[in-house]
Amino acid sequence: MITNFKGYAKTANGLLIRCIALVMTLVIAGVGTSFAAADGPYTVDIYDGPQVSRVETSKNDANAILAEAKIEISENDKLILDDFVPGSQSKIIVCRESKIKFTDADGKTSEFVFAGRVSEFIDSQKIEIGDGAVLNVSPTAICFDGMEIVLTAPYNVTVNADGESVKVSSISANVGELLKELGITLGENDEVEPSQDTPLSENLTVNVLRVEYNSYSKSETIPFTQKTEYSSTMSKGTSKITQKGVNGQKNVFYKEKTVNGEVVETTVERSEEILAPIPQIKTIGLYSGGNKGVIKNSSAISELKMPSKYSIGSNGVPANYKYKITGKAAAYCVPGGTTSTGKKVKPGYIAVNPEQIPYGTEMYIVSDDGVVYGYAIAADTGGFAKEGRFVVDLYMNSKSQCYAWGARNVTIYVLG
Repeated sequence: MITNFKGYAKTANGLLIRCIALVMTLVIAGVGTSFAAADGPYTVDIYDGPQVSRVETSKNDANAILAEAKIEISENDKLILDDFVPGSQSKIIVCRESKIKFTDADGKTSEFVFAGRVSEFIDSQKIEIGDGAVLNVSPTAICFDGMEIVLTAPYNVTVNADGESVKVSSISANVGELLKELGITLGENDEVEPSQDTPLSENLTVNVLRVEYNSYSKSETIPFTQKTEYSSTMSKGTSKITQKGVNGQKNVFYKEKTVNGEVVETTVERSEEILAPIPQIKTIGLYSGGNKGVIKNSSAISELKMPSKYSIGSNGVPANYKYKITGKAAAYCVPGGTTSTGKKVKPGYIAVNPEQIPYGTEMYIVSDDGVVYGYAIAADTGGFAKEGRFVVDLYMNSKSQCYAWGARNVTIYVLG
């Protein structure tokens, strides 16, 4: 009786069955009996690729059993009878002639026609499998049509981790798989050189970097700044510290990166000012003698209001200006008069050489000895300026002011 059932054959270890068969053979040989015929029916499983057939038979010859099961084999097919024992529940494996591909350790692929186990194919081709090399299929697997057999040789790799250097041979696909194979786990911040997705290669060196981040803070000094101011009451060429500088204090918060226990990078995350620094002020004298004190100059002489778009710095100089002119300035007074541009005369409207300083030019004027004429507009033509003897003529409210001014060296800051 033949029973057919579908299923994929599993390669089994036939050691136990072969031992039993050997014992039975010895016993039978000892009593001088041969297997001319089985004592009674027994079952044989026939593995033919994915097809498995069960035969109940009294025959002792494998080919006769296959014929009884109506399974045909060609002259190039092969039977594996390692687990076939006549008269006992047995197994017959049919190996069909198959087209297979083999890829060697160097990546070279060749095609073959073969019937049998993978190990038999390896032996038939005298293929050497080096230490650590592996096949992608079991050596006991039966070759089938379209089978691809790949031999992978291990790569010699050096792994440096946790203070140790280990040389290993591995067939892992990439660095990440190698680390898993070696049982090396990575922390949240740890790094690997090269990266985990890097394929293994011969003599590759892998460095596992144990990375930690530490945060800390410390108190630090904020150095005071230096400022310079000018005084018209101090003699020119003299100076003194009128405000002593005091350092400030701040808390600075750092983030420190360590790799394998060594600090490799320190960054500032933020800082908090605890005590503001006090700048040190150095005052420099501008007074050069002459008419000091003759003109009372607690405020600018000019009566014109400076537009808000301009500002004067702590040093008495405009915060922004186009350029400056230095030279001597005279003074004049024409009560009730009118300027060349039609404006009523008053301090602030000054006389110029319009070929040098155009009408309407805005200026800020300070004498070298610290007297501030202030904001001025070029609005008149100056006789002295026209002659080139002076840079500008400054309008004053009285002749006494003109006499007190005399002729002074000035710096003219041209605003617009």
